[in-house]
Amino acid sequence: MDSGYSMNIAKILYVEDEELIRTNHCEYIKNNFLVEVYEASNGYEGLEAYKKYHPDIIITDVTMPLMCGLEMIEKIRAEDTKTKIIIFSAHSDKEKLFRAMKLHLEDYKIKPIKRGILFEVVNEALKQLENTKMLYLTKEYYFDMDKEELYHNEVLIHLTKNEKKLFCYMLNNQNKTVDSFELFNAVWSYEKDYSQESIRSLIKKLRKKLPLNSIENIYGGGYKLHTTDTNL
Repeated sequence: MDSGYSMNIAKILYVEDEELIRTNHCEYIKNNFLVEVYEASNGYEGLEAYKKYHPDIIITDVTMPLMCGLEMIEKIRAEDTKTKIIIFSAHSDKEKLFRAMKLHLEDYKIKPIKRGILFEVVNEALKQLENTKMLYLTKEYYFDMDKEELYHNEVLIHLTKNEKKLFCYMLNNQNKTVDSFELFNAVWSYEKDYSQESIRSLIKKLRKKLPLNSIENIYGGGYKLHTTDTNL
């Protein structure tokens, strides 16, 4: 079955203490999506698996031995706000729902979970994951952050090694002013003496491959990259 997901293989962690449910759902996910699936039987195991595998998506129950799902998520969210988390729970009481609302969840579904719902939830999370890996400069230009490739109307734009280093550094500091000395060292890593002209020349070459007015000259020798995306 086509999931509609075509990026690098995503990693899913499924945390559930009921073995039959966990096994059946994990097998269904593996049979219907091109993903890696990891299992854990409680929040403590789930937290250890999260640290080991760094999943893109976590699906978890709430009530489990050793550590509940909400406690596990709270520990993860203390350092990570990007991993997509989905709760499948038999509980619908207001206290747990209110606690869960603060954890930036992708979804909260009440058990039992039918396979159609499982497919929809996983498929939507994978689509959202794909979107966050594409940074759009304009409607016509986007940068694939996994592959570090720039596209214009779906056509690949070749970036040299130094142009790519410069562009990626400016993306990490998008909409901020970065001085030429900092940019120079980001590209050449202190391997040669600073040259403002070298950065000017590289900026000029990169500008020709980006949308008009993407890079702004800032008085005093700095530069600012403007994008329409805020996913970084």
